[in-house]
Amino acid sequence: TRCQGFTYLKFKDIFLPPNLITFFRLFASVYLFQIFHPLDINNYLLVIVIAVIGLSDSLDGIVARKFNMVSELGIILDPFVDRTVFILLVIWLQDIFPNIFFIALIAREILVLLGGIYVLLSKKPIEVSKKGKLATVFMFITICLYVLDISLSTGLINFIAFPVMIFYYFVALEYLYYLVFNYEQ
Repeated sequence: TRCQGFTYLKFKDIFLPPNLITFFRLFASVYLFQIFHPLDINNYLLVIVIAVIGLSDSLDGIVARKFNMVSELGIILDPFVDRTVFILLVIWLQDIFPNIFFIALIAREILVLLGGIYVLLSKKPIEVSKKGKLATVFMFITICLYVLDISLSTGLINFIAFPVMIFYYFVALEYLYYLVFNYEQ
């Protein structure tokens, strides 16, 4: 997704399928997180819910590009909703994570959210990196492993989570570096 300044937003863009997918993701996630507590859901079903949330992260962008429905609203809305849904997911699952993992994850997401706001205000172009997408996939897998580890009680996930978190931060800091110094990724 490229962000190159916004001349104007069109009201009709709200009804484009990719933007409807984005809105649905947001409202469905908020509803799910308010109605259910993650510890009351079967761990395997919870992993499926997390996987669907993770996979749906890309769906709106894929539809927008494939059917030539990219809009300025979508360029703003998609990353905002992606970050918001992910932060809400992490807060919803906080009882499953060790405190240090939870705090590190929230701090990283706040950094990226601030970077996203900077992109909008400065109108600097920025590309989403393949490393960023890979780091997000690894983090979703790690979150699912935390859910499964609760039922197995092995503690193995803590050894997996540390390098994934390091990579997740590396990608975020690299993103912010390129953003501030306006280098190509």
